[in-house]
Amino acid sequence: MDIRKYYNAKAIAQRLQQLPPLKTTVVDTFFGRKVNHPFDKVGRSDITAIGAPAPLIARGAPSLAANGGSLSLDDYEPFEVANHQFFTAADMNRMKNLDEKSIQARLAGVDDNLRRICRMTTEALASVALTGTIAWPVMLEGGKIDTYHVDLGTPLSYTPDKLWDAEDCNIRKIFNHLQEMETAVQEAGYGGKVVFWAGKKAYNTLLAMAETYGENPKAKLRVEVSAQGISIGEFTIKKMTETYVHPSTGSVTPKVAANKIMAFASDAVHTLFYCALDDLDAKLQPMPYFSKPIHLKDPSGIKIVGRSKPFPVPVVKAICWATVTG
Repeated sequence: MDIRKYYNAKAIAQRLQQLPPLKTTVVDTFFGRKVNHPFDKVGRSDITAIGAPAPLIARGAPSLAANGGSLSLDDYEPFEVANHQFFTAADMNRMKNLDEKSIQARLAGVDDNLRRICRMTTEALASVALTGTIAWPVMLEGGKIDTYHVDLGTPLSYTPDKLWDAEDCNIRKIFNHLQEMETAVQEAGYGGKVVFWAGKKAYNTLLAMAETYGENPKAKLRVEVSAQGISIGEFTIKKMTETYVHPSTGSVTPKVAANKIMAFASDAVHTLFYCALDDLDAKLQPMPYFSKPIHLKDPSGIKIVGRSKPFPVPVVKAICWATVTG
């Protein structure tokens, strides 16, 4: 059975179109801008920054340089996500007796599994990138593990005058904290709308205070709790208690630390690059997901490999972190 005919670009695209779209919170919230990047590396000049207002030029004058510099193509070197699923010769013997529709369904299941691994890895990388630093395990030959490290810059930070779980903290102080974080983001050049995500302990602490405050008949500041989050005045704090499993330690890691809150500008152009794959069968092209069969002789069978080369680049100066509970 020649399985290669099911792995040309058209066949793969048709299978993927029939699968449900993948949705993950950080990628979908931050990285609306997704770029199939023609190079295997990402330069700093490829990253969209503030997009701040620029001076005008007089008639006949030369244009102004955008982003303040010349092109640089190789500042960051993304690594690939590559996983496989193995079909033994016995599996292939059973598959050759299936009709075309059943074969496509079987291969679609494989692609679905492999693309989900790629997407969940991308989601975890995107979550880590929000801190300004990507540190992620890399599997080396022989099973050794190293660390892939990328410094994307330092996000904004804010230190509240009172932790939220302190006895003398109150809703009014928390409102001021939110206001100061919003101001920090806006003064960095962003903030048409500033959104807040809170970790588990931070959110639960605020929830308890909001419920108590709401029972006060003299309360003047509007405080509401809904499925969308906790609203304090014009600010809404959303709960972010999602986690991912770290691939080398197996530890369950929160996307936002339990004692932290993050403010971010929804108008910033955070970018998820899909870089050119190091694969000749993919024609060295960029794409969110690519798969292909590789024939093995010992053991006899076919290895289906799924690949992606994601590189999430948040605008770090549009993000402000604060530790708000002990």
